Amino acid sequence: MASSSSSRVHKTLSLSDRIDVLNRLDRKESQVSIAKHYGVHPSQISRVLKQKDQLMQDWQNNSNPERKRKRTGKAEDVEEALLRWFAQARSRQLPISGPLLCEKATQLAEGLGIEEFRATDGWLQRWKERNNIKFKKQHGEKQDADDFSAERWVMEALPDIIKDCEPRNVFNADETGLYWRAIPDGTLAFKNAEAAGSKIAKDRVTLLLACNMDGSEKLEPLTIGKSKNPRCFKNVKRLPVDYQANRNAWMTSEIWSEWLKKVDNQMRRQKRHIVMLCDNCAAHSDGVRLTNVKLVFMPPNTTSLIQPMDQGIIANFKRHYRSLVLRQLMTAIDQDNESSMRAAELSKKLTLLDSLHMAKEAWGRITTETIVNCYRRASFIKEDGAGSADSAPAATGETGVDLPVGVTADEFSRYVAVDSDLPVAADSTDDEICAQVQGSADDGEGESDDEAVNTASSTGAAGVNDCSETATFSDAVCSLRTLRAYLEASGCQDYEHFYKLTDQVYYINRKNSVQKTMKDYFSGL
Repeated sequence: MASSSSSRVHKTLSLSDRIDVLNRLDRKESQVSIAKHYGVHPSQISRVLKQKDQLMQDWQNNSNPERKRKRTGKAEDVEEALLRWFAQARSRQLPISGPLLCEKATQLAEGLGIEEFRATDGWLQRWKERNNIKFKKQHGEKQDADDFSAERWVMEALPDIIKDCEPRNVFNADETGLYWRAIPDGTLAFKNAEAAGSKIAKDRVTLLLACNMDGSEKLEPLTIGKSKNPRCFKNVKRLPVDYQANRNAWMTSEIWSEWLKKVDNQMRRQKRHIVMLCDNCAAHSDGVRLTNVKLVFMPPNTTSLIQPMDQGIIANFKRHYRSLVLRQLMTAIDQDNESSMRAAELSKKLTLLDSLHMAKEAWGRITTETIVNCYRRASFIKEDGAGSADSAPAATGETGVDLPVGVTADEFSRYVAVDSDLPVAADSTDDEICAQVQGSADDGEGESDDEAVNTASSTGAAGVNDCSETATFSDAVCSLRTLRAYLEASGCQDYEHFYKLTDQVYYINRKNSVQKTMKDYFSGL
């Protein structure tokens, strides 16, 4: 007679079941009671516990929740490579068909050196089931975001990701493209000049912005430009923000990895462990060894719904930045009434260094309230029962930014959104995808040439930086006297910021100079 153990029907738990097992174990429920609940042997619960780290990584990286076994063998690399390619293609809203996937899988298999692989219809169907991929009919030119995946991730994966983290240790990072010299429709001009249309100035950079969930910390912005050493950087010992460069001003795997390592070192010094959430951009490599930063990727085609940066933080940053650009240009216009130069021409006098300073200032102007509202709209923060995320104050980017004089709300909104669709990274090639799967990816990218971004002449209009000469301490002191005289004549009632600026100028000079004693000053008397 067969024993009862040999007649037991074997049951395999799905990924979502195993995550539930881990949650029950965290709540101190016994392995025996959990095994009884699922109708499995307690040894299976024990194995789940031993696989905790890998299971949590699969869950947070959006693996199929109904998957019961993780496929291994020679086709595993092909499947992973195809999944990477598929996520990249869908992020670009490319239409994907079954035959196209089979053809691409065959190409990737060749790139991986796997000769006997065959992409059959049966294999494709199993691959789709394992990765929870379903084909949907496209409607219109613009595809909708994946509401189902977004909702599932928010309801099932997100709570596990942030449950053990304080809000200050939950970060979101995202890139945005920026036309840093752009002006609104070419309508700004000198008072005595005819307003004529002009092409948008398409000098571009990519910015990487990151902040935490309670709005208490905004990491220093990273700007990626095209020129490694533009002329306007001459004599500048420290830039206001981090700066990198490559030929296209795009994010690359190498730049992303270096930035992550820097954040990781910063958190290690502070003895903090943080979660860094980001989208599945092709440049966002996950092959970086980190000790204090846990990298989590959001599901493809969902960031417009659940990424806090996309809920208004980046839009708010751009409103502040555009406002600062217009303020500087309008000041230059007011100070040079005799010139016939149009605003579009004047904007070319802006330097990349001006842009970095304005980006730093704009990022600093984003309020804690705006950030918290955006995390709330992305469903990271639950309401107390008094309302829902939809009833939270709007976080569309309009918070705290005054409209520039002479620009309507609609004009300014169009101006802010002029670069909203700029690409921030290049797609990975098939060779790069294969290398990433095999763990030998070369993330480097050729350095750009050193062509100067700054085309401003030394006789530029007032209010725009002239970087041709190094300012001395005496120049700075003279400027401070002029500034104080202006404040006094204007009836200024609060000199706190002026005093801080004065202290900073003298501190920098003292730090960079050979220290003298009082005897040095009075020895000749």
